[in-house]
Amino acid sequence: MRFIEKISLQVTAPVARTSVPRNWVFVTAAIWVLVAFYLAQAFLPKNIVRLPAQDAVHDAALVVAPQGWAFFTRSARSSEYVPFGFSNGAWNDLRLAPHARASNAFGLDRASRSQGIENALLLHEKGLVWQPCGNATSAAECLKKTPVTSQLKNRSPSPSICGRSAMVEMKPVPWAWRDLLPGTHTPVRAAVWDVEC
Repeated sequence: MRFIEKISLQVTAPVARTSVPRNWVFVTAAIWVLVAFYLAQAFLPKNIVRLPAQDAVHDAALVVAPQGWAFFTRSARSSEYVPFGFSNGAWNDLRLAPHARASNAFGLDRASRSQGIENALLLHEKGLVWQPCGNATSAAECLKKTPVTSQLKNRSPSPSICGRSAMVEMKPVPWAWRDLLPGTHTPVRAAVWDVEC
């Protein structure tokens, strides 16, 4: 019986509480929301929202809370260079990517990875002449009007780009225009050459 009395005494003992004024809680929460809003606005692209002293906060935010995502991934808005080959009277995409598809042994075959290096080597050859694509909405449309400008030697140990070839700079379609264009990328410029392997 005494054991039950001890338990009931412990349960009914008053709990010490600290009183925090609600105004302090609201002011602290409002300050943190304002700081988070300023930080978010400092790293977002230009938009309709403009906060007082936003430019000064942007400089301070870069020092206090740098957003270095470029280390992990490249910008989704950057151009990509797509290799094409001419065969059977048509331009064909020569990309070996995506890396995880069955033809690449679900990522175990590394040839698709080495093609990026091969592209870079070809793009840094002398005599490369770019032609603007103008209003072309597809790479094939752009390549139809692009003349052969040079002859290159592919120095890659296992070349995937040989013969009449081209490189097309493709820019991603902005998200706001996604319904206005047929594809996800539009051609910006192209270079056509004869590649010796």
